[in-house]
Amino acid sequence: MRNRNMALALVTLGLSLLLSGCVFRSVDELYAVPAPPQDYEALQACLSEVIAQGGEYAAPLSGDLIQSVQLQDLDGDGRQEAIAFFRISGDEKPMKIYIFRQSGSGYQTMSVIEGAATAINSIEYVQMDEDPFRELVVSWQMNTSRALSVYSVGNEVVELLRTDYDAYKLWDLDQDNRQELIIFRTPSESLIPRLELYDYEGTLTMAGAAALSNGGVIGGDGLAKSDYLKSVQTGYLSDRTPAIFATLSYAESGEITDIFVVQNGRPKNVTLDATTYESGETVRYYTQAPIMDVNGDGIMEVPQPVPMTEYRRTGNMVNFWLVRWRQFDSAGQAQVVMSTYYNGRDGWYFEIPEEWEKNLILSRSDLSGGGEQAVTFSYWSGVEGEDPLPFLTIYKLTGTNRVSRSKRAGRFNITPARADDSVIYAAEFRNGWDSGLSEEDVKTRFAVVRTDWYS
Repeated sequence: MRNRNMALALVTLGLSLLLSGCVFRSVDELYAVPAPPQDYEALQACLSEVIAQGGEYAAPLSGDLIQSVQLQDLDGDGRQEAIAFFRISGDEKPMKIYIFRQSGSGYQTMSVIEGAATAINSIEYVQMDEDPFRELVVSWQMNTSRALSVYSVGNEVVELLRTDYDAYKLWDLDQDNRQELIIFRTPSESLIPRLELYDYEGTLTMAGAAALSNGGVIGGDGLAKSDYLKSVQTGYLSDRTPAIFATLSYAESGEITDIFVVQNGRPKNVTLDATTYESGETVRYYTQAPIMDVNGDGIMEVPQPVPMTEYRRTGNMVNFWLVRWRQFDSAGQAQVVMSTYYNGRDGWYFEIPEEWEKNLILSRSDLSGGGEQAVTFSYWSGVEGEDPLPFLTIYKLTGTNRVSRSKRAGRFNITPARADDSVIYAAEFRNGWDSGLSEEDVKTRFAVVRTDWYS
């Protein structure tokens, strides 16, 4: 019986190993590098030829695509071409972009794009016309400047455009299911920065230009700024019109945002005042709150910071700001959709009911040594001699004991999903005034600042 049980155990063990895919191998087999697929070996042979000629990999420096070798279907045939980036020192045009096409079981060189540059800043593959071939948008880094080129890839590579630039975006502004090229640059003939729109209508040509706010591009000395752009974002307006949001530095420490759309095939700055030549509706001096879709409705909101009332303020500095989030339409008209207290210092914001705005007082208390930052919301009648009535405190908790501090009596966790694991956000109701909020209301109105909104 014992031998029979042992035999059954061995059979069971053998079956379990087979079913789980386990097979006994030698140590050398277990640690051997898997053999690459045949098409990879063919591609590697092409890459090795370039390296043998003195080439070294030189991947793009920025953007979403920064690999030395990238796979893209450039001609729409369902097969991916390989795009490889090299530098061959000593050449008149040392930067090389090799495009390899699959041919049978191997690869062959389809074309080579060369640049008299020191590096490749970025590359994008976009659909700008009606044919199946995708265009390549390449940013070249020169010694002291940058150049932007657009290439058409067909049976041969053709350079459609080459220009200097300060910044650029690709976006379907006219809703024709094709990408337009939006360039910010300072033309030599005017020396004043502007936006230029390039569209493909048989060829890639400039469809028009639009002015930026004077105070955003011209400094106090009357000369054009070299670092006028702070950010360029794409998004939708309240009437679902695609738009470009260009945020510029303004005055000593402020910002101003110009909003551009396409009307009658040309770009237009819809927020620019025809009298002042500035988008005065978007000027702001509290700059921690970025342009973003704050309420998640697919429409971009532009912040309008307003100083909050402070109880016994000392000095001229504004400590707390109410941010009114406004949506613009394609006529440049604004509408407030939400108000928040935006706490850029601690990385969170809280939606403020409209009826609170006139009577809301905020105060701050941080533990020495860090680990706990607290903001308390209070109701104040505005009557001299009457103290504010605290009703809610929100905590940012860090450090090794953050969990235990979040569970202190009266506190409840309001940390949103996908928040940083090293931080806990908690809240606590105070007894000074009945706000009418529940714990669930606080959680709903609370949000964490996402860093990618700034990019």
